[in-house]
Amino acid sequence: MVELLGYISVQADWTVDIKNALNGVEGKHKFWVSAYKQGSPSIHDTIEASKTMAPDGSTALVELQTTESKDISAEYIDTHRLRLSSSRLGVLPAMHTAAQKTVTCSQIVRKTGIRSFDVSPYGGLLVAGGDEGVMNVYEINGAVHRVKLEGHFGDITSCRFFPSGQVIISGATDMRLKVWSASDGTNPVTMAGHTAAITDTAIVGKGKNVLSSSKDGTVCMWHCGTASVVHKFALSKLSINQIDLVSVEDSTQSAEDETDLGNDQFETQGKVLVAACEDGRAVLIDLHTKRTIAEYSTNDNLPVRAVAYDAASNRVYAGLSNGTVQIWSCSSPEDPLLHSFKRNDSPISFIRLVTYKTHDVPCVCVGTEDGQLFVVSANESAKKTIDHIEVIEELVGFDVDPISQIRVVLSSTADTSRQSIWAAGCGNTALGF
Repeated sequence: MVELLGYISVQADWTVDIKNALNGVEGKHKFWVSAYKQGSPSIHDTIEASKTMAPDGSTALVELQTTESKDISAEYIDTHRLRLSSSRLGVLPAMHTAAQKTVTCSQIVRKTGIRSFDVSPYGGLLVAGGDEGVMNVYEINGAVHRVKLEGHFGDITSCRFFPSGQVIISGATDMRLKVWSASDGTNPVTMAGHTAAITDTAIVGKGKNVLSSSKDGTVCMWHCGTASVVHKFALSKLSINQIDLVSVEDSTQSAEDETDLGNDQFETQGKVLVAACEDGRAVLIDLHTKRTIAEYSTNDNLPVRAVAYDAASNRVYAGLSNGTVQIWSCSSPEDPLLHSFKRNDSPISFIRLVTYKTHDVPCVCVGTEDGQLFVVSANESAKKTIDHIEVIEELVGFDVDPISQIRVVLSSTADTSRQSIWAAGCGNTALGF
């Protein structure tokens, strides 16, 4: 059984009307809002914002009223947050959050927009690439263009900062990986070995080794110093769509597994690789021993487009081509499927885990090909089963643009309730929430 989640969409630039109302700008300040649940008639309405004062007269607030029905409820929180719900469609109150930071990647001009991007570990730099084989590095504060990275002969499908924040690795449809300086744009290392387009990358530890997945059905581990493949995982006859590399604190490796791997593999112990396969499987691999830990298959072999592994609860989250997210328990080999949920049939494009101070285990940020970006929590019962999915946040800013990538980094705000979430779609703008 798949749990169907209702949801509410709101006009991407709703904050403009809120701020105009607060500032006393003349005229009516309205924005559209719509509620959906698969199998039920949708609700479309308009919210009008007007200025009001707190009961003690000390603070200006905003009153929100729907103009056409009472089927959607809206509550003003602040200038970048609303709480929306719909009793008719069973959509519980959820926070709708607008972006706090915007980086316009003006050098990306093609219609497909940002194909891949990343934010440096300290949140100061952003690198973005499109379908022209070129990447650009920007300083996030002020969106200042720093350097151009040019050398691929195909679309950029993945780019990541090394932990230092000053080195970048990229993968493209030209089947090559490149290592770059984020300071001057030089490219000291190029790695070639895949026989089809690269789909994703990951960095092992400090970055002496890196991983790449490909449409050729393999995941390769590379030694950056020698630009050579040190291990190849042949996982499928079809594409490996996405990978996730996770550090597991409580390693279960036995003494005989603690072998000397030579001088070409570093910091692999306690690392779990998860691969999303087009053939309908999610595969977990111990990166140190190279052994397969587990494989999980979707019903009807539906392609797995996105994947994330939660080591704290020992769960795999898999996003499918039909819009479903399946949750598998690595602790229950007999019946690993814990829960499934979906909103509509739009394919899942990306999944990332997000740490909230209010939750014991990571929440799950989901991006879809119809521009939805939301965070959910899987509420667990006393029997260690999942009762239902709770929507924690709706991240607003993408107007039916496909979410091409999600990145999660440490927040630059000391008192924030969660990590910073960045996302990009088919435009040339990356948004930080």
